[in-house]
Amino acid sequence: MVIVTGSSKGSYIAWQFVRLLLLRYGVRSVFIHPEIWDKNDARIEKMRGLILLGGKDINPKLYKGEHHHTISKLDERRDEMELYLLSLVDKNDLPCFGICRGMQMINLYYKGTLFPHIDDLDLFEKHKNNVMPLKWIELAEGTKLWHIIKEKKIKVNALHHQAIERLGGDIIKSAYDRNGIIQAIEHTQRDFVMGVQWHPEFMPYRWHSRRLFSAFSRRVKRIAVT
Repeated sequence: MVIVTGSSKGSYIAWQFVRLLLLRYGVRSVFIHPEIWDKNDARIEKMRGLILLGGKDINPKLYKGEHHHTISKLDERRDEMELYLLSLVDKNDLPCFGICRGMQMINLYYKGTLFPHIDDLDLFEKHKNNVMPLKWIELAEGTKLWHIIKEKKIKVNALHHQAIERLGGDIIKSAYDRNGIIQAIEHTQRDFVMGVQWHPEFMPYRWHSRRLFSAFSRRVKRIAVT
């Protein structure tokens, strides 16, 4: 069973898309959010994979960052919940897939940092913020992401205003945009710990979105039978 985490409000639509995409590949999932979070939840013992959805900004205190005026909504209980689940993923080498905020949280768990606001950076190209795939990104050849998607460049969407600054320990960049901003990461010492800055769940009509969920589901099934 896969645990999918998100915010108590605002993550329901994303969760439904993810649930259906996982079912397409024969994997069951449950949605856990801060209002129902309990470390002693019996479902946690059955976790064979973790997906971290997008949502509210992560508390800058977690990476010793400064508060930025664009950070208006925080969810410290969600931060706590996801860090705990990531510790179980790390301990048991379970498959983990982070989406947008989820990718950032993976990086922070491994002691990375964030840029608080992309538009404060010196950008070569204007940051596109749209649910439609308007942004070209380039995949780093030889990475796990590259082997899954099997393309050098793809077009994705963007619904974020923060970005990875310093990569965490054993975390590498697996995709980037024309501004050089990191668009995907993966862990070099884990079988499948990966994050993307875009929202593949909102683009099930794109072949590369389906390929990501297919690859994740295969890893989960492998864990379930061992």
